[in-house]
Amino acid sequence: MSGMTGTLRLVLGLDGAGRCAFRENYSTQLHRVLHLVPGAVPEEGVVYVLNPTGGVLQGDVLEADIRVEAGAHAIVTTPSATKIHRMDGRQAVSRTRLRVASGSILEYVPEPVIPFAGSRYIEDVSIDVDAGGKLLAWEILAPGRQARGEVFDYDHLGLRLRLAEDGVVVLRERADLRPREEAFGALSMGDATHYGVLMALGGDPERLVEAIRPLTEPFSAGVTRLPGTGVVVKMLAGQGRDIEAVFGRIRERAVAELAGRPATRLRTT
Repeated sequence: MSGMTGTLRLVLGLDGAGRCAFRENYSTQLHRVLHLVPGAVPEEGVVYVLNPTGGVLQGDVLEADIRVEAGAHAIVTTPSATKIHRMDGRQAVSRTRLRVASGSILEYVPEPVIPFAGSRYIEDVSIDVDAGGKLLAWEILAPGRQARGEVFDYDHLGLRLRLAEDGVVVLRERADLRPREEAFGALSMGDATHYGVLMALGGDPERLVEAIRPLTEPFSAGVTRLPGTGVVVKMLAGQGRDIEAVFGRIRERAVAELAGRPATRLRTT
């Protein structure tokens, strides 16, 4: 199988009435954008992006470019986890670029990534936040389909992350995980199986760190200031729902800091 190529270009801004609206919405094959759900205030909108094929297959290439224009507050999420299926030949690749204009807010808060046994997946996320822009983004990684006994049975999970604020790169990370070839040491994850990273930019970093740290206790987590206004949280846990719960509480605090109002609920169930 050669796989499929999917492209997403999504631009959110304000319409003539000052409401969050699609300025551009183009997608092919591996992406489907559901309608924009109004948020708590006119300039806020919630967008769900899904993969209509039910998961990522070998040879798939997913390209996504998401941009938020000045004045808008976009919340981009997914309705379900991203499932990375077994691959007997070619790997799959996902490249996501997020761009946040001055005076705008982007929340990029997808459901977890689940790499199935035998999967090979490269994920490249590049984020550019202009001076005066605000961001809250996270990613949660599961070890596999635990109910089927798949724990770190994937072949390769490549993670690339680049985060820039006002043109300056404040965070760059690269990881290539091959647990079937080289098991993780006790010093890297211990008994934990799930990993999450959360980034927030654009607020008062000292106040944000002070508010976030108590929310991570008593879990294995670290809160670090980045250059500029950025804060990054990394967390390990034995259950994905623990990370989701902690990140949800952090989101409530961070959005109150960034937007000056309560966070909008992502789901009704």
